[in-house]
Amino acid sequence: MAKAKKKVSKIKIKKKVWYKVIAPKIFGNKEVGESYLQSPDTAVGRKLKVNLKDLTGNIKDQNVQIGLQITNVEGNLLKTSLVSYQLTSQYVKRCIRKNCVRLDDYFLLKTKGGKTIVIKSLMVTINKAQRSVRSKLRKELGELLDAEVKKYDLATFVSLLVNRRIQMEFKRKLKKILPLKEISVRVLKLQEKGLVTEEVIVDDKSEAAKVEGKVAEKVAEEIKEEVKEEIKDDIPSSPETKTEDAKEEVAEKVAEEVAEKVEEVAEEIAEEVKEGE
Repeated sequence: MAKAKKKVSKIKIKKKVWYKVIAPKIFGNKEVGESYLQSPDTAVGRKLKVNLKDLTGNIKDQNVQIGLQITNVEGNLLKTSLVSYQLTSQYVKRCIRKNCVRLDDYFLLKTKGGKTIVIKSLMVTINKAQRSVRSKLRKELGELLDAEVKKYDLATFVSLLVNRRIQMEFKRKLKKILPLKEISVRVLKLQEKGLVTEEVIVDDKSEAAKVEGKVAEKVAEEIKEEVKEEIKDDIPSSPETKTEDAKEEVAEKVAEEVAEKVEEVAEEIAEEVKEGE
């Protein structure tokens, strides 16, 4: 009696493999989790949220959620890019107390690398504040944020938020208008659809040359005044320097010579910067 042939399935099942999810460079390329996948390419574009405490190891950072997006695959590693920074709602609620004023605002700004970001700010005053004072605080904060965001790329700006350097600096400056209990970036989101691209920053060396020149010119002017004051009283008496006006003229002439030399140095600095372009 002939044996019946066994049916062999032609469907090939690809085995799944564990892939490690890696945080961006600003968080030390720390492992934030694993994903069990058949193909790593299916994970590209996915977004996830991680508590900042898990990235820094600091318990004080537990009130912040960091948004990441998987952007590329390297071997069994899923590399991510930063897309958002957000305070937890519990922390925001704890900041609000009786007899204080909560000021929320919304800003659309561009980073040094040209990335458009949405910032939702939070200010909490110690006491009640008049409408004119609140308006002044909002306006000043908008100007400070715009100037600060333009200086850095997204990753650097977020790292300054994590270290609370920006918040402390803003709090110190806005204290002149009204003392604040809390000033924070409540939400920061990258306004970019699809896969996040790498931020490319091109330094404007010609602009740097202008800045160097202006700084040197200002220094030259200050040196001129200092030299003039220093040597005016030390000029020996002579028929040409009997009067105070005569001494003033001699001191002015010497100070101008010193300032000219400083300006020459300024021009050399500007030329060196331009040659490096």
